[in-house]
Amino acid sequence: MTSQASHLPTLDHLVVLVSFNTLENLSSHLQDLFTVAPGDGVYIEFIAFYDNIDPEKRRSHRWGNLRENSIIDWAFTYPPNNDFNAIRDRVASTNTQISYEEPAEWSRERDDGVILEWTLSTANGPSDNPISPGQLPFWCLDTTPRSLRVPYKESPHLAQHPSGVRSVASLALAVDSGEIDRLTKVYEALSGPAISGGVWGYSVPEGPQAGTIALEETPGDASINLTLSGLYSKQIEPLPGLVFEIKK
Repeated sequence: MTSQASHLPTLDHLVVLVSFNTLENLSSHLQDLFTVAPGDGVYIEFIAFYDNIDPEKRRSHRWGNLRENSIIDWAFTYPPNNDFNAIRDRVASTNTQISYEEPAEWSRERDDGVILEWTLSTANGPSDNPISPGQLPFWCLDTTPRSLRVPYKESPHLAQHPSGVRSVASLALAVDSGEIDRLTKVYEALSGPAISGGVWGYSVPEGPQAGTIALEETPGDASINLTLSGLYSKQIEPLPGLVFEIKK
């Protein structure tokens, strides 16, 4: 899988939804497990809705109805010199009625005044069979250098975690059995042929190692399960109900 890594999409980050109170006190929850920072390599982003948000406005957001203290979505990225339109064309040609929207422009200002710019593209399906968040990656495509958004090289300590975690090893996407066929076609368009049944590779921002994404049938609710690699094999629970496996 290492020899293929340079041809694969790059895992950018994972999104965990929490309450606003949890977000405000995130360091106290995670200080014994993770370094809390703007991000490192592949990073985990914790997000929350304001407590006083209009309920209808929250319900209309793609993440507004999802369970807190869980991984709700995840993103691929691509080097700036790669043509994202080619990916959009390949997905459109799968005849699944799934497509990636035209990337929308986003920006923010860091505390030091540096402006970050990127574009986002999410997957859309037909109105009678929409794509739920997390079934397919959204894309986070940097316009300004990614190192400004994710400064792990300039600040190596950001990638050193008390739990001994080194990297993301794999994602397992539990989806309804009726979704497997059409999602398989899209993942083949994104990452090429499966390594094995329902398993595809991805690259990481730094180093030759690569990880895997697996589609798994479930009779229950869809979920995203994360396995990390680290110094020790164990299970950790950063927040109540949010469980990560670590494999040595």
